[in-house]
Amino acid sequence: MRPESTSVVFREDLSALLQEYSASKAADRFIGRKASPIFGAPKAQAAYPVMNRENFKKPASTDRAADGSYNRITGQFGRATYDCEEHGLESVIDDRKRNLYSSLFDTEEAEAQMLMYQILMAHEQRVAAAYVAAGLTNHNTSADWSVVANGVPITDLLAGVDALQDKCGCAGSDLTLIIPRTDFREMMLTTQIINKTQYTYSGILPAELKPNQIAAMLGIGQVLVASGVYDSTEEGIAETNSQMWTAGIMYLVVLAPEGSSLATPSASRTVLWTGDSPELPVVETYRDDKIRADVVRVRDDTDEIMQGETDLFAYQLTNT
Repeated sequence: MRPESTSVVFREDLSALLQEYSASKAADRFIGRKASPIFGAPKAQAAYPVMNRENFKKPASTDRAADGSYNRITGQFGRATYDCEEHGLESVIDDRKRNLYSSLFDTEEAEAQMLMYQILMAHEQRVAAAYVAAGLTNHNTSADWSVVANGVPITDLLAGVDALQDKCGCAGSDLTLIIPRTDFREMMLTTQIINKTQYTYSGILPAELKPNQIAAMLGIGQVLVASGVYDSTEEGIAETNSQMWTAGIMYLVVLAPEGSSLATPSASRTVLWTGDSPELPVVETYRDDKIRADVVRVRDDTDEIMQGETDLFAYQLTNT
């Protein structure tokens, strides 16, 4: 249970600032909010319908009967549940610290940004873990992309695009590629990409291609380059940086627009309990006079889920 105070104040000014900070950081490093779009839920726990393959694959007769009646069908849905959990951090800004640094920078803003970064990082880890735990069928690349003459990333990825479109009947523009930073860089150096670039993007070095240009090559909606890292060692031990999204593993996925209903196909969602956390994140402050300090709190209340039957909205590709 988080500490409470009669003076807890929702900080709209800090929240707006951190949303801008979140957007800039997401573009540079964190992709969790895009890889698992937010769905605002009125309940902390609930069951929701799961799209079954039959809804997309089995054709139904549309012929009108001789008596004038039409064929009646019912959508086939499975059942799954979500269970939101609260996550948050606080930072104490004592009066002396605030006065000491007030002429140099806004202490409250600096502490809030630090908390926001931690909340974004934790959310990113939960989203990445949900993808790993989904148990998706793995498909290997034709060859290791690090061998520039042998790697054929366009061929490998287009095979995934075709397979996913065949499974769920989605358009190419509905698809997103989630790719770790190292694999994105290896892809840029392959002979296949270099040859493609000569004719498609004349004058641009392959290594300078942007994610949206790769998306255009593949005929998909977007490419998300996962570059988030964290120090996996305990405090006081030499730093060891680890990737949040495992290098070598990529995902082609169908993702719904943020805020759309659970009936809209999507491989993953961040279910946000709006009754306790109306936005991601919530920023609050309260006074703790026992220690002569203001406390900044940044929190959310979410569950990161994978939707639909296994492999219906997602295709896993491993760079061998």
